[in-house]
Amino acid sequence: MTDVVLDLAGSLMGSPWLYLVLFLCAMLDGFLPLLPSEGILLLSGAFAATGRPNVVLVALVAAFGAFVGDHICYLIGRRLGPPALRRLRPGTKRHTVARWLSELLDRRGGVIVIIGRFLPGLRSITTLTAGVTAYPWRAFALFDAIGALMWGISGTCLGYFAGTAFQESPARGLVVALVLVAVVITINEIARHVQRRRLRSSSGGDDSSDVRE
Repeated sequence: MTDVVLDLAGSLMGSPWLYLVLFLCAMLDGFLPLLPSEGILLLSGAFAATGRPNVVLVALVAAFGAFVGDHICYLIGRRLGPPALRRLRPGTKRHTVARWLSELLDRRGGVIVIIGRFLPGLRSITTLTAGVTAYPWRAFALFDAIGALMWGISGTCLGYFAGTAFQESPARGLVVALVLVAVVITINEIARHVQRRRLRSSSGGDDSSDVRE
């Protein structure tokens, strides 16, 4: 059974289509986090230890997908955010939070954008807020490129080293890679759950007049 799983995984990882799947997962995770892109990134890195897929391409494709996805999220915030901000009445909780995030990005924008890439619960919120608060696009693109590249390289290397450690036993390497994927997915879901609870609690006391002109 293990040999069958290894053969199926190996055929997928050796296919050029893997790079497209990896790009799409990383891109969608930037603004529509349905599937954690870290999972396929770790698996790809683990199999790259065997020579297929190419470890450098895995890191670069994942980073580029993350970069594109973050910019889509940024543009959504830039396009839809300002009208929503104008509807927030001064003194309300939502207005205070929006102003605080804007000031935080002004002071430490680069650090926030880079770190946000590694925080699943805050990843899309950070990029969306950058767009909503009209954080300068050139600065966002620069720092997001750094963060996306660091994310792609670190995820690939983590999987790669796990695959290298068990190169003489592919079955164990696959198990280790799958365990890493399960751990990352669990952490992602916990982070998103905590973030959703915080957002609900922070907006629970808002008055309905927050969205009126």
